Amino acid sequence: MCGREENSSGFAVRLYVADISQSDGFYDMWYGRMPKERRIKADKYRVDVVRKRCITAYALLAYALCDGQKDGIIPQGIDSGSAEPAISEDDNGKPYLEGIPIYFNISHSGDMVAVAISPGEVGCDVECKSKNAMSIAEHFFSDSEVSFLRSIEDESRQGLEFTRLWTMKESVVKCSGEGIRRAFNDFSLIDSAGKRVGYLTLPGRNDTFRVREYESKNGYCFSVCSVYEDIEDKIRYVRLEDE
Repeated sequence: MCGREENSSGFAVRLYVADISQSDGFYDMWYGRMPKERRIKADKYRVDVVRKRCITAYALLAYALCDGQKDGIIPQGIDSGSAEPAISEDDNGKPYLEGIPIYFNISHSGDMVAVAISPGEVGCDVECKSKNAMSIAEHFFSDSEVSFLRSIEDESRQGLEFTRLWTMKESVVKCSGEGIRRAFNDFSLIDSAGKRVGYLTLPGRNDTFRVREYESKNGYCFSVCSVYEDIEDKIRYVRLEDE
């Protein structure tokens, strides 16, 4: 495949996941440790669960960076106990870390928060299983993906398969940096044999994207996309309050 990048950093793309069941004290502590810009963002959320997701995402990113530093894949100087990571956004609104040669992406849904870190561009997504699979798919998905879903008679399984595809597609457009500017029906994750693809190129792009999905857990689906071949095959679940 053309465009696949060599990974010279020595580590595979990682996906960290945490839930929002931490104590009020945990959220108060991390709110105080976040940079002013992140606190302002958290303050915009009036719904408690959304505010908790915002704070958890930042705490999980800090944990992921420290975990990578402990394993020797991230340069020294990132310490979640003192210097918190500064997050900025590029012209497309994609967040990046100031002064740190590591790429990351954040996703959250329901009670779950996911953070992917990578030596190159990366996207991740977590979603709750959908109950309106076909009506959404017919509007957003490619013909081959719609046909694949229509072939599934069991409604519950159809919803699960739809959600798996949705998280994969979200991770792809987040990795590419195009977001909602890239229509979901512009590319397909189902091949001519009705199987999911693990690699794809996007119209107008030379990159080859590697997509990995993970076994669904507690009604949630998870996916990661990277320009690198190396993506860990297991999610790193974290109980943040215990760390």
